[in-house]
Order: sequence, then C-alpha cells, then structure tokens
Amino acid sequence: MNWSDLTVNKLGDYQVCLQSFYLEIKKIAIFKFQEKAVLYLLLLKHSFTINRKGDDFMLMAYNELQQIFLPYEYSREALQRYRRQMKFYCPQCQQPVQLKIGQYNIPHFAHIANSSCERLFAEGESKLHLQGKVQLFEWLKKLGHTVKLEPYLQKLAQRPDMLLIKERQQIAIEFQCSTISHEKWQLRTSGYEKNSIQPLWLFQTPQKQSTQGIQKISISPIMQKIINVTAQGLAYLVTYDANTSRFIYWTNLLHVQGHTFIGKVQELTVNKQYFPFYEPKPITKEEFQLYWQLYKKHCKQFVYQRLLLRKNGVQDSFLRSNYELRFTLTAMPDYVGVPVKNAEAIPMFSIEWQTIFLYFCRRLQLEPHELDGRTIRSFLIEQNVEVTNQAVQAIKNYGMVLAESYEENRFSDICEQMYAHLFAIATIY
Repeated sequence: MNWSDLTVNKLGDYQVCLQSFYLEIKKIAIFKFQEKAVLYLLLLKHSFTINRKGDDFMLMAYNELQQIFLPYEYSREALQRYRRQMKFYCPQCQQPVQLKIGQYNIPHFAHIANSSCERLFAEGESKLHLQGKVQLFEWLKKLGHTVKLEPYLQKLAQRPDMLLIKERQQIAIEFQCSTISHEKWQLRTSGYEKNSIQPLWLFQTPQKQSTQGIQKISISPIMQKIINVTAQGLAYLVTYDANTSRFIYWTNLLHVQGHTFIGKVQELTVNKQYFPFYEPKPITKEEFQLYWQLYKKHCKQFVYQRLLLRKNGVQDSFLRSNYELRFTLTAMPDYVGVPVKNAEAIPMFSIEWQTIFLYFCRRLQLEPHELDGRTIRSFLIEQNVEVTNQAVQAIKNYGMVLAESYEENRFSDICEQMYAHLFAIATIY
C-alpha cells in the first residue's frame, strides 16, 4: 500500500489495520521527521475507534415481532435483505435503530442521530471489543448457561456486556478492552454489588504479553484490583484474548515492585474452558527456582539504577544503610531483597526497605524477629510508609524468615525457605 494512495475519504476502508499502520508511521515521523508522515499520523490517530463521538454500537435489537435479533449470526447478504424488509427497535427506548453492515466492521445497530436514549454512551467500542463480546456470549451459551447480551438494567442505569443467570445468582460480565479510570470502574462495580449482582471483569490480554511460561508480568493498577486469591492463598488473574479466542491465565502471582509481578502464564482455548474458571495448583521447587532467578535479577537492576542515579550520597537511606551494614552493593546477601507475604503494602522495593530495616534493628541492638508491633510502626512512620496491618505483617513475616535462618543456619538455602514461606505454583490442568 502506497501512502499516496491513502486519502482522507479512504481512511474508513482500512480500519482493520489502522493501529499497526499508525505505529509504523509514528516511527518514521519520529526518526525521519517527514512532513507527510506526520500528516497521516494525525489523520490515523483520530480514526482509531470504530465508534466516533456521538455514535453508539449495539450487538442486538428487537425486530417488529419483538424477537431478539443478533446480526452477527447472519451473512452480510442476508442482513442486507433483512435491512430492506424489517424494522428494528432499541430494547431500552423502543425507538427505531439502524442496522449497519460495513465491509470491515462487525454488523451492529446504532440509534438514529440526535436520539435521547440512555443507552447512548461516549466511550468507543473497538472492533476487538465487539468481537470479544460475541465470542464470550457464544461460549457461555454452548456451555448451557443462561446468558443475555448487552441487557439494559434499568434500576442501575447500566448495561453490562453480558448478564449470566446461574441458579439464584446474577453475574455481570464486563469485557474490557480500553483503559478505564478507577472512578468509573468503582462506580460500575459498586452499582452491581449494591443490587446483589456479582461483577466479573475480564480484561483483553495485553498485546505485548507472552502467553507461555514463567516470566515477569506488568499488571496495571486497575487490573490489580481484580486479582483473585484461592483458598490456599494463590493469587491469579484471568484475561481473554479476542484475537486468538484464548483465555490467558496469569497464575500464582508474586508481586515484585509497582506494576511488576512474576507469574506462570498459561493459555487455554475457548473450547476447553469451563465456567467458573479453573484455579491454579502448586508448582514444584524446580519451577520456583525460575521465580527466584527473575526476582534476584530485578534486585540487581534496582541496585544498579540506584547507584547510577544517586544524588544524595550518604543522605540516601538505602545507600547509607548498606554502608553501615558493610554490604557490598554489587553482591548483596541473599537474605536481603526477598519476597515475603503482604510486601505489596510497602511501596518500596524489598531490597530497599529490608536493608534499611536491618540497619534500624542494628541501631536498636535487636534481632528483626524481636521487634514488637509498636516498634515496627515507628519504623514505617520513619520511612513515610502508611501504617497498615498488612504493612506491619510484612515486616513480621521478614523477621520470621530470618529467625528460621538463624536457628537452622540455612542462609544458603534461602530460596527453598522462600518457596515454603510463599506459595507454590503449578499447572491449571
């Protein structure tokens, strides 16, 4: 495809490949500063979503006989015939809606311009989102579940992507492809919960994420809010990839720092997936060795960056503590910078707060496991860390790990101890 062949009028014809094309042009615009590339970059940037402001997209409507009509179930030729022969109406406002049959977009309904229906909403729905909703809806139906597509819940003034009715329980399923603010997520979630509806958020698998093996995973703050925990304390997250029709399991998540986790990633095709979802099982000690290696590698990277960017010298609590403890920054002891339960409550990386904590203990001439809750709270306040029960417990957990090492003189086996302290991870099958 030649750039000169792309005109503003033709942009709509290429919406399937817009995103990848946009990224390629962006590279050229940045590195070669080509005026023509910048122009097309701006044009493409405003053409990303199928749904422009003021439009709305519905995957279902009622026909003249008050029967639910799902356009994705028919060929485009049949839809063109039905569009001439039938009239369609919005299930919410009963106003006429248009059946749109583009060459590239998923067939859908849209309100006539200037409609005042409450179903209209500003956020765009990408083709991937519409495609994913259809896949998930058909998957649940094939499993024999009672499920509704895009039902309008008048009492809540909300429209989940799907509503699953299981015995006396209602589950609102939201397939989320675009970014969503914490406020909007909280508003929708609390709306369901206040009306005895269980919300189930299923995020589109990030494109950059590999689908197999033990690896580092970046999980956004909003996705961290939907992490599940089994009765055995194993954290996991299920996402869905509408591009490949696969469920991606991020199992037995170990928090490292900020958005970074380590986990075992596995995939399951839609025809092998049941509902409710599978839960993870423990891994072996051999598999945990990979966790340990990744975690310790992150520790080394953290120390390197700290040395590279240091500005305060001895005023830096981490660097000062290392100096006082006679630690070698390039070869830190294995028992410093270890993952412990509840550590996510402390917004500092483990190698940092544990080093500072050990120096704090030396100043008090106490062993880490000897500190009481009051003293631990003083340490947290000194480090400007919010004092919570979870943060206090994280410090106690670290003290217990060290105490076991002291008693058994097992610092050389710290990895095995951490495996026992944390959680085990295994296949979901």
